[in-house]
Amino acid sequence: MPIAMPTRLQLKQGLGQTLMLVGRDFQARLDRDLEDRGIQGIGARHRAIFLFLGRYGASRAVDLAEAAGIRPQSMMKIVHELESLGLVERCADPSDSRAKLIDFTENGRALIEELSHSTETVWQQYAEILGTTRLQQTVESLNTLLQTGETQHD
Repeated sequence: MPIAMPTRLQLKQGLGQTLMLVGRDFQARLDRDLEDRGIQGIGARHRAIFLFLGRYGASRAVDLAEAAGIRPQSMMKIVHELESLGLVERCADPSDSRAKLIDFTENGRALIEELSHSTETVWQQYAEILGTTRLQQTVESLNTLLQTGETQHD
């Protein structure tokens, strides 16, 4: 018996849900690996800040919030959490004396190494499941979708 092709609507819903679930799986694997390394309390919301600070350097909280797609108030809560863990600090913005920049502390920079190791572990797990070539093709396809989508991300 032939398999019925999904409708266009089913494909859209299936793709979105699949991407969301794969994202959750990636984060859960990352959490487990970090915990195995003795690192606790650094969740996905914290790691998003590390990603943006690592990419753009010291930034204003409002810019981090925009890049992460969250409200500035939510970003400040995350910044406070990371400050209390000694991973980020606020420093003067040389271009605006009224503003503060968020930047890594030495402990924050050290954590980047651990995050990199854990991320590599998750990529290796996925490569074992899919094979290296298939994983690379999947990532390239998803990046193509991002680059040609209606909303462009910097």
